[in-house]
Amino acid sequence: MTRRSLPLPLAPLEYRRDGRPIYPVLGASPEDESNKPGDDGGAPNGSVTQEHLSRLLAREKTQGGPP
Repeated sequence: MTRRSLPLPLAPLEYRRDGRPIYPVLGASPEDESNKPGDDGGAPNGSVTQEHLSRLLAREKTQGGPP
């Protein structure tokens, strides 16, 4: 039994009817260290907690009121 190889990341998988290429979606592996939460038990690097996001959205809502 032969194992099917993965597509090249920058090679189009197929083409749309209008000729535009369709590229594969690339993402981090679950085993990738950059995908793990920080040592403080908080949110992973580059993300925000739900509480922090709620505060940011509330602040934007109050600042974006009618003039």
